[in-house]
Formats: sequence, C-alpha cells, structure tokens
Amino acid sequence: MKQTTMINFDNIEQALLITVIGVVLIFVVLLVMWGFMALLVRLTAPRPEPTEAQTAAATSVTDDAAVATRRKAAVVAVAVALAIEAERARAAPLLQSAPGPISPWQATLRGNALSRRAGAFRRNPPAR
Repeated sequence: MKQTTMINFDNIEQALLITVIGVVLIFVVLLVMWGFMALLVRLTAPRPEPTEAQTAAATSVTDDAAVATRRKAAVVAVAVALAIEAERARAAPLLQSAPGPISPWQATLRGNALSRRAGAFRRNPPAR
C-alpha cells in the first residue's frame, strides 16, 4: 500500500495561506491588466509622420514663439520686481517713528506687535 502524506493545517494556517494566495493573485492580475492597457495605448495611438516642410515651418514658428515667450517673461519679471519694490516702499514708513507724540494706545499696540515679531525668532515657540 502506498501512503500519501498530506500536510495537515489547522484553520488559521489555512486561512492565512488562502489570504496570501488571494493577495498575490490580485496583484498579478493588476500587473497583467496594466501591461495590457499600456500595450493597447501604444498600439492604438495615432502617429502621423510629418513632412520636411512641416518640420521646417514648425521649427521657425517655435523659434519665433520662444522669443515672444521670453520677451513676455521679461516684461512680467520687471513688473513683479516693480510691484515688490513699491510694496517695500509703502511698508518702509511703518517702521519709522511717527512725527510727534503717539498715544498710549498706539504705544501699547506697537509694543505688542514688536513682542510677537521678536517671538518668531526664538528657538522655543511661545507657550499658548
């Protein structure tokens, strides 16, 4: 008589084995589907072949467009720099002392603002 040996698992081991097999199969199927979709996209994508005249015209248009884009970028950069400088010029008088005496209310508010600003540079944040 020939005896066959079977591996005896208890219920938890069987459940874990089925779970592992299921997870592996799911990911294998996902990878196969991903590869299939990538293959379909490559095969069905239209690829017109441009002629020499089209490529020459496209490069000259691209060069003109690049020059125009660079000019626009330069204009925008100058405008932003001017706006930043104008903002700094408006903010600078706030840091200077006001001509004449200030009220106790203004002194208290300015002192609180300076304390908060100085607290931002501490290593430990202020307790709340």
